[in-house]
Amino acid sequence: MNKKVIAFDSWTGGASNIEPLVLAFKERGLDLLLIHIGSWGHDKGRPAEEYIGNLLVRDIRYYGRVSFREILASERPAAVLFLSTQAFAHRAFNRYCAQLGIPTIHLYHGLVRVQPVEQKMVNQVNLRRQLTLIWERLGKQIRYIWPTYMRALVETRASAKEWMRFFTDVVAQARGTAYWIKAPMDAMTTGCCVYTEADVTHAISRYGIPRERVFAVGNRDLVRFRLKETDLGCCLKHKPERRRQIIYIDNALIEVGAVFDSVSDFTDHLLRTSEALAKQGFDLLVKLHPVHYQTGVSEHLGKSGLYLVSDEEFVAVLKNTSAAIVEPSSASLIPALLGLPVFLARYGKLRDQKYGRVLLEYPLARELYSLDGMACLLDEIERKTRHEEILKWICDNAGPLPASEMPDRVAEAIMRLLDVETEPPTVSQFSA
Repeated sequence: MNKKVIAFDSWTGGASNIEPLVLAFKERGLDLLLIHIGSWGHDKGRPAEEYIGNLLVRDIRYYGRVSFREILASERPAAVLFLSTQAFAHRAFNRYCAQLGIPTIHLYHGLVRVQPVEQKMVNQVNLRRQLTLIWERLGKQIRYIWPTYMRALVETRASAKEWMRFFTDVVAQARGTAYWIKAPMDAMTTGCCVYTEADVTHAISRYGIPRERVFAVGNRDLVRFRLKETDLGCCLKHKPERRRQIIYIDNALIEVGAVFDSVSDFTDHLLRTSEALAKQGFDLLVKLHPVHYQTGVSEHLGKSGLYLVSDEEFVAVLKNTSAAIVEPSSASLIPALLGLPVFLARYGKLRDQKYGRVLLEYPLARELYSLDGMACLLDEIERKTRHEEILKWICDNAGPLPASEMPDRVAEAIMRLLDVETEPPTVSQFSA
């Protein structure tokens, strides 16, 4: 009989990161099931049980009114997989895993160190947008999330220190400053899978996971965007003057209450960018973060005439652009891997935006404080290009190749964790 692995997430949006693992898991005797809490507010209207591709998916209401602990006791998984452990619901599920002795693994679903993770605040808070998000999500927090987490604290015998951490984290979330340099114990997992070696130290320092249980498994974005190994560094062969398009890659900052007031505020930012570049003879293309399907940004921009680039054509479009203007997104790594100039947006409302070491160390990256003189900037980058430095950076940051074998590497990591005779975090450790 196959062993069961539960993936736990807040909604079905995470299925795109989990479904590719199904066949690799099955080859090793592991059946993968996604359980999500979408009906609590973030993803209403989904069936209680469905298949997304080859992945069996269940909304929490499939189980009726039973608790997280009762679900785990009933399903008896060999391991539990998280795409994130920051949310209270995920931390509650993780606490019960520890109580029941179930190994857990955190699968990063992006390259973390494109962001300034060494700092206490990753993004500048936009008060107006933050208040809007609080109002939109407060009902869900009061009705479902906080009671679920408090129940987990009670049933896992949390210490007074952990209760205090809960209250301080609630306040930090409300202020939009809920970011950890060091994760709380109930966000720590038995093991961790990251895209590239660049994030290994992050998993160790932030989550306290031993080095031997952190695995670099490959960058799934290379497969998602159809980037081949032969594409790496390919744009170094082309001259910037041959292309008069610049692509903007965003990170959905409005979805986390950062920088921009609203959808219209963000779209105005893009339109101003487009106008400034048009005066210099450049056309602006836009690659939106996937979460924008629910923000309304796509619809707003569709009416403006700006061209929105799809996942399928992303790499092909990049090969015919002069450069990319980026926010701190995992997708911003793709133009860099191709060998394109990358401008780190720090103009307009993004003037205080910070970026992570991975992007700052890219030889063709420049912090962009003004949209004036783009042609001169591109010329300056071309003159200072050192192909050897760029190719070394690409080699260091592409991740294990081929990227298509990423699901097999994750499955092998799970198997290693199941075989290693080490205990996952325990409830007693939560009180340490």
